[in-house]
Formats: sequence, structure tokens, C-alpha cells
Amino acid sequence: MPLDQLRPVKALGLYSDSAAVYVDAAILETDGLDILTPPVMITRSYPADLREQVLALKGADSLVDTARLSQVEEDLMAFQISVAQELLDQTQKTHPNIEIVGYSGHSVRHKAADRFDFTLGKGHVVAQALHLPVVNRFVQADLRAGGTGGPMTAPFLEALSRPLQKPLGYVTLGGISGLTYIGAVGELQAFDIGVGCLLLDKWLKRHADLDMDFDGTWGAKGQPDTKVLEQLLKAPYLAQRPPKTLDRDDFDGLLEQVEGLSTADGATTLTHFIVESIVKALDFLPTRPAQWILLGGGIHNPNLVRLLKKRLGGLVQTASEAKLSFYEAGAPAYAFLAVRSWMNLPISFPGTTGVSAPVSGGDWHMP
Repeated sequence: MPLDQLRPVKALGLYSDSAAVYVDAAILETDGLDILTPPVMITRSYPADLREQVLALKGADSLVDTARLSQVEEDLMAFQISVAQELLDQTQKTHPNIEIVGYSGHSVRHKAADRFDFTLGKGHVVAQALHLPVVNRFVQADLRAGGTGGPMTAPFLEALSRPLQKPLGYVTLGGISGLTYIGAVGELQAFDIGVGCLLLDKWLKRHADLDMDFDGTWGAKGQPDTKVLEQLLKAPYLAQRPPKTLDRDDFDGLLEQVEGLSTADGATTLTHFIVESIVKALDFLPTRPAQWILLGGGIHNPNLVRLLKKRLGGLVQTASEAKLSFYEAGAPAYAFLAVRSWMNLPISFPGTTGVSAPVSGGDWHMP
């Protein structure tokens, strides 16, 4: 679409995190290039029984049990739709005339090398329930175009960075850690770094019956085992040049290398593994950013943030410190991607997913 034909659009983004902890819904106004208003957003935690059912979908056996998959998907979508409807009901007076929905679905399994992605969530069901056009399957569209299927949010972060000094780096601290680089003249690069908080969470679930390292307590009380850390950092993926992307289970085998350590030393070693994996990834960037912004659930781990501020150098801020906390979740990004798809603006780029040329994407569903 010619730039002079772009117009402001109010979009709803609906996002499910890969660990099935929460669903975000956000309303964002954008023309596909600029973010015109701060989002209005809500976050709701998955019910414990539904989360357990979703996380149990691992391996080939669970993916061929069609009856079980259908029931989990139906329950998942019902909850996601309820979160979106709650936000629409809350904002019907302040944010009327929503025109489009960007829907992430829920990623279960992703194997970029095999051009395979399995994501729960049907766009036409969401469109019928919300009575709005829905764009989804951004990842699958990228795979069809020859990309790795992620990361998908780089154009959103580029728009977010317009007023900020560059070169700039965003580090996303989720179950998997990701890096987005924006150069001084708009160069865009993004890739999955490696394990974020996933192995640390699994370690503490196994050894302390905790879902995560609340407040960074466990990661701060032990000592890192340098030999184990050195072995962890030899994982082949970390040396692989981008573009590259991960599935959340790709690093599960590394946890056995930590067994034998105390709970505290294991947590501390895994926390340092997150940090040093990020530092290692800086070798793939054309220049070292002078400013960093940390996003994702891991920013609520003060020990992890402290270590990153020490190791990254330059100005390192969390989303809250950079006054960007309302963009921290995934829903605003998917609202933005939906509008870009509507305007036929590129979503995937050679520097982000490895496509040969910038391409738009997403599958459309009308109510």
C-alpha cells in the first residue's frame, strides 16, 4: 500500500505466552508504521488445570491424539476469547470501532529446520466469537516464505524505538531469550539467543517445587559452577549464526549437566548461563549497542537484571525504567502486526527470519 494511503487503525492483539502462564489482550492504535497511542491492556493467568493440559502436549504421540488436541484447543480458545471480550467490554466507550484482531494462537512445537510449526488456535473461531476480522498464523506465513518462523516482533520494536538513541538492543527474557538490534540508520536484526528462564524454572520446579525463581532469590544465594557453566556454553546452537529460532524444548537435555549441584548452586549456574549466552550472542551484531532495553517476564528477577547490567555495558534499562512497561507483553505487538498485514507492509525481513526479501504475512479470517 502506498504510504500516503496509510491510516490510523484501532486493533486488538491477543497473545498467549509459550509457557501457558498468561494471556494478554491489548488495544493499540497504529497506521502500521508508528504507534499512535499507548495500548490499553489486560493480562489474565491461565487456569491451573488448563495450563497443565496445554503443557502436556509434547512429542509426536500427543500431537496425533486428535480428540485430545481438539478438546484442549477448544478450551484454550474459549479462555483466550473470554480475555479479549473482557477487554472489549471494558473499553467499548473509550475505544470503540476496533477494526481488526491480531491473534498469536498458542505455540506447542516449532522446528525451523523442518519448516514445521504447530500452533493451537483457529482464527475463524476467534473471528466468529468477537465479530471482527482476525489475522493469525504469522509464523506459518514466514515459514512458507522461506524464513525460520521467528522472531516476529522486530518491526514492532523498531517502531517503538523511533525516539530512542541508536544503535539500540532489545533483549527479551522469556522462556527463551531473544535479541533485536536496531542500527543507527534502521538496520534490523533479530534472533533467538538461547535459553532464557526456562531451564531455571524447570530446575527449581524439580528441586524446590517452585514455578520460578521468585525475586531472583535462588539464583543469588549460590555459587556458579564454572566447569558446568563452561560445558553449557558449548551448546552448538549458541555458536550458530543467525537467522535462527528455537523451540522451548530444544535445550532440555542440558539440565542433566547441572544435576549433582545443590539447588542454590544449580540455580545460580543457570542464571549465569542465561547471562553469558546473551553476552556470547553480541558477537553476531555489527556493532555493540550503547543502549539496551530488557523486556519479558525475566525483568522481574532483580538478580538476573543486575548481572545483565554488569555484563552488557552501556545504558541498560528494564522496560519499566525506560517508561515502556505497557509494551512489555506480546499483545500490542500482535495488534501492530495485524495492521501491517492489512496494509500489506512487510513483517518478515532477511535480517530477522532469513527470508530472501521483506514480505508481509498472516492468514485472514472474516466473521
